[in-house]
Amino acid sequence: MAARWSAAFDFVEAGFIHSIPRNDAFPVRLKDVVYKIARALGVFALVRDSRWRRNRLLILCYHGVSVDDEHVWDPALYVTQDKLRQRLQVLRDGAYEILPLAEATRRLYDGTLPPRSVAITFDDGAVDFERRALPVLREFNAPATLYLTTYYSVRRLPVFNTVLSYVVWKGRGSGGDVAPLCEWPRALPVATPAERAEAGTRLREFARRMDLDAEQKNALVSRVAAALGVDFQDILARELLHIMPPEVVRALPRALVDVQLHTHRHRTPRDREQFLREIRDNVAIMRELRGDDTVLEHFCYPSGEYFGEFFEWLRESGVRYATTCIPDLAAQSGDPMLIPRFVDTMGQSDLAFEAWVTGFAGLLPHRSEYRIDGARLAGAVTLETEVARAR
Repeated sequence: MAARWSAAFDFVEAGFIHSIPRNDAFPVRLKDVVYKIARALGVFALVRDSRWRRNRLLILCYHGVSVDDEHVWDPALYVTQDKLRQRLQVLRDGAYEILPLAEATRRLYDGTLPPRSVAITFDDGAVDFERRALPVLREFNAPATLYLTTYYSVRRLPVFNTVLSYVVWKGRGSGGDVAPLCEWPRALPVATPAERAEAGTRLREFARRMDLDAEQKNALVSRVAAALGVDFQDILARELLHIMPPEVVRALPRALVDVQLHTHRHRTPRDREQFLREIRDNVAIMRELRGDDTVLEHFCYPSGEYFGEFFEWLRESGVRYATTCIPDLAAQSGDPMLIPRFVDTMGQSDLAFEAWVTGFAGLLPHRSEYRIDGARLAGAVTLETEVARAR
């Protein structure tokens, strides 16, 4: 046993991790091999119970929990209810401490995290959260933070970009052509992923060019569905790809679900006044739905889009913590406006999930697109700078 733990320690500390090439071509298959070796040597457990892991917080990110076939359409955006249940079972079996995000971030920066700390977040607030995710959270008594975008909560229409993509996918076997619907000079079939990507791009460009409002965009999707033989009325009737309505948001159990900021229209304009308006509109509806006493200090960047100038604007709006989609474990030394999260998807294997919750995956190099982009931080005003200004 001593020899086994010695080998595990050497694996982490004596050069193996540091000998892995830190470049943009670290292949997924090699990473899986590393995970298997590390787990077999007991390194997962060694890292999980280390002081290094105790001082870090893993924040899990989910977007949707499939009601029908959404996880087949977009496995990077949706997981099944069974997959979510399996993940929470792993956390329970591993004696991980699932903390509300507000408590977790406070204790992270206070240096008082318990061992094996995890927080759970959901983005956007689609109806599947209440229908599919919430029952699992209740089953495991697992607190979660829900980042709610509010425009489509009060406007009872499906989210345009999402439902358009879904309808085009649903109609992939129809042999239809959507070019006439967006005045495109060439045929726009939807049989292959590349064809669907181009068709979606042309349809969205048409909607922008014609300056369509929400109702007109919905009518465009209805025409696309008709052209592709997709039952759009069924999508509307079941409220697939809709944000939760106000009465559902209002009724979410406060002891289990903390609803926080995600902008009103799911966008982050780089103009200060427009950005602040997004936050103000988001806050106003949230206070109407969850009460004037609701503390709104947490924010999630829509689509993971962050820029340095946002930090000061967010703090001006009362936001203290902002999460990204950059995969890593959060550390006390990290900027509270750039908190990383692990985005769990159907494509993440059980082994990869275990690697992340133990913390081992955080020791491995990441591709450039999965690291903080310094070019985006030009002009950033850090908390330390603001404190210095106030002196």
